[in-house]
Amino acid sequence: MVAKDIEDFLVAWISIHLNNNLPLHPSRNLATYGIDSIRAVLLAEDTMNMFGFEWPAYLFFEDLSISQLAAEGLNLLDQV
Repeated sequence: MVAKDIEDFLVAWISIHLNNNLPLHPSRNLATYGIDSIRAVLLAEDTMNMFGFEWPAYLFFEDLSISQLAAEGLNLLDQV
């Protein structure tokens, strides 16, 4: 597993759930796409089901790019 796998998942999820299936750039902040608390919970659940780790909820609202968030996810996965 590499951060790119998590990044690809995030890009697809965000495109579908937050960006009307339009392409997006992983260097942009997740908040740019309008994440809210309900969708943050859905994203966390889908990530848990897909990769087996749990995001701290605050990460979705930090000033992290999607790529940086994926790298944080890989760190979390290594701790499982």
